Amino acid sequence: MANYTLSKEIYSHLMNGKMLNKHLLDNAGDDTVNPLFIEIIDNKDEYVKQYKMSGYHLVIAPINDPEYICIVATGTLDGTKTELAMKAMTMLLVIGQYINHHKFKLSKLTNAKSGGLTEDDFLKMADMPHVKEILEKSKLITKGERTLQDVVMKLLVHRDIMIEVPSKKAYILTNAGHSFYQEIQRKFDTESELANEEDNTTIDTQAS
Repeated sequence: MANYTLSKEIYSHLMNGKMLNKHLLDNAGDDTVNPLFIEIIDNKDEYVKQYKMSGYHLVIAPINDPEYICIVATGTLDGTKTELAMKAMTMLLVIGQYINHHKFKLSKLTNAKSGGLTEDDFLKMADMPHVKEILEKSKLITKGERTLQDVVMKLLVHRDIMIEVPSKKAYILTNAGHSFYQEIQRKFDTESELANEEDNTTIDTQAS
């Protein structure tokens, strides 16, 4: 049976457009299981029904091994297809370009103790080629945001896609953020493979 007190906390969290992650960070920077996440997993049918009656679809993803939970309006397939989510994915793409450009390991984005993106990282990121163009075309920077870090705070940190590491001004991906980041990587790898196949086909055609 669902816990009424936890249910109210969950409702407030999800209705503010935040991701509910499987893990939280404790003061030592270690992963700790999120009791709100466990509450939903243990009472899944009740929560699915509750939000369905309110006009929302409860997204528990990935399906086979859940890492995060969010809600979307009924009729939306998942939490990555809304306009706000697409902007968040674009910001993660920019971060991915920065990581690849500097040949950082993935732990830069996932390890609370040895990694994390700092203010200096965001300044360097903003100076990368094409980043300003991407931000302008995607309309990620508005009048109220003056720096790339402002955008990250709004799109990623405030939605629990990234989280601030306790005791240091640095940010890493949450379970949801890591899942989204992996999805971007898979799409990029697939597009690269298709592009290579097209190039090889062109070469073969010209040769014959």
